[in-house]
Amino acid sequence: MGETIITMSKKVESEGKYEADLEQALAVVGIGPYNLKICFVLSLFLVAAIIESIGYSYLLPSSKCDLNMTDFHRGLISSIPFFATVLTSFAWGYLVDTRGRKWILIYSSVAAGLLGLLAGFMPELVSFTVCKFLASLCLACPSAVPYTFIGEVLPQRYRDITLSVTNSMQILGSAFIPLLAWAILPLDFRVDFGYYEFRSWRLLCVAYAALFLVAAVLISFAPESPKYLVSQGKHDEALDVLKIMYARNKQRSPDDFPINALRMPVIGQNKLSFLTSLKAQTMPLVVPPYLKWIALNGFLLFGIFGVLNGLYMWVPDVLNRVLSTAGGEDMTACDIIRLRANNTMPKAVCDDTIDPLTYTVGSVATISCALIALVVSTFVKLIGKKALLIVIFVIMSLFCIFINLTTKQMLFAVLLSALPITGLCIGPVNAYSVEIFPTQMRGMAVGLTMMIARLGSIVSTNVTGLMINSACEEMFYTYGGMLMLLGALSLLLPRSQSRTQKSEESNSTHL
Repeated sequence: MGETIITMSKKVESEGKYEADLEQALAVVGIGPYNLKICFVLSLFLVAAIIESIGYSYLLPSSKCDLNMTDFHRGLISSIPFFATVLTSFAWGYLVDTRGRKWILIYSSVAAGLLGLLAGFMPELVSFTVCKFLASLCLACPSAVPYTFIGEVLPQRYRDITLSVTNSMQILGSAFIPLLAWAILPLDFRVDFGYYEFRSWRLLCVAYAALFLVAAVLISFAPESPKYLVSQGKHDEALDVLKIMYARNKQRSPDDFPINALRMPVIGQNKLSFLTSLKAQTMPLVVPPYLKWIALNGFLLFGIFGVLNGLYMWVPDVLNRVLSTAGGEDMTACDIIRLRANNTMPKAVCDDTIDPLTYTVGSVATISCALIALVVSTFVKLIGKKALLIVIFVIMSLFCIFINLTTKQMLFAVLLSALPITGLCIGPVNAYSVEIFPTQMRGMAVGLTMMIARLGSIVSTNVTGLMINSACEEMFYTYGGMLMLLGALSLLLPRSQSRTQKSEESNSTHL
């Protein structure tokens, strides 16, 4: 088959420069060191967003004594990142579609990083919570936009596998949560700041926020998304970006880029008011034909984030309860949790230490899940996004059900700690968004579906807290059933463009 493919680059070298549409131009740019570096930097934003959200699972238990934090406060604060993201996803999606991917991503990440860093120096619970809430208002952008950005700097044929690998890197990056906690929290130091003492959990808070700032600095050296530039009628700027990407990937001069014009419709430049522009961006998404895809992708992400963020938020606490209980060899995890809940007595002295075994299990499990996800993601091009989603949903559903049946504590730890693999589904679902929605609506569409996803995190975090002691078995069966439903709904997703357009790409755009 390869012999029959007439590559665009060879054709234009013999015929001279010519016009092409953006997808053809991206195919000529190909994939290489330059756009892969951009994808790596964009994945850092996703890792930073995960750390900010899930880092509470270690940060709050270690700060409860200094901040006089009750379990109710802990549950409330744990929901802040997801609640704030729901509030702001719509606005960030609008800004990204109308003001650009790159700079909105930088502004939001710098704000999130500085406010998160400031939270580590807040003396009491209220000011700490306010800073975290303000930081979380900026979280919707770096937690969603990188998926769109990555899909817009790569040729069509490489998007699926790259987004899946990005998911694996995100899971691997989340290993920094227990690893940083393991490295910092055991440090026994106190710096007197007068009104309060600066302890190890405050340093951990600063470390968790720092990645936002690092990612923002690195992405400042990258170009704007060429698809965004074209959607705004900036064809010459888009062509300049493509020339740079081509030159860096191929180690050639930008003047060697074989395309001299982008064959795209002219975009009107009429200035619209904020409300008119917002309506124009939003209304197409909430009516046919895009409404059904917003609903489907949104519900899939609702379930994924419910498991990945809501349930997983409680994993360190649940593991600590089960693994630290002696004499529970013939009991299921839920039996042990119920026994400990019934025997819990109030303690006179506040204890904010975390068992070292929790760090060990958390670190090993997250790294193992990332390696598994990396291997699986390499097959996404072979088996397809839809099949990958169905397989993962079914397997994780069975894991949740088996948790209620096993009396082996280590097997329980393995099953529960495997939950991060669910995160491998985020990339394929967002890849469908990149395929389904037009460029000028894509940021808004991804923002809206991620807003629905954060609702899943909020609901799941609070439901898990309510059910973990009183209805433990029912809770895991509920999650298992929901994951099975997500697998069934995945059958409704459209056929991937990377497959339906494979023949066209091979004939006209393969480099």
